[in-house]
Amino acid sequence: MTSPERSRAELPDDAGGDPACWMHRVCAECGRLADEDPPTRCPACGAALEV
Repeated sequence: MTSPERSRAELPDDAGGDPACWMHRVCAECGRLADEDPPTRCPACGAALEV
């Protein structure tokens, strides 16, 4: 048995979700994700984060 293929237009849209990329919020020193956007300092190690 095979199920009929559905086109992308027929698939339900996902509401909400995370942004596509949070790399600007990742601390280069320790790798933690900053809690604020735009980030200013890492909450774990205190390193300054570039905007």
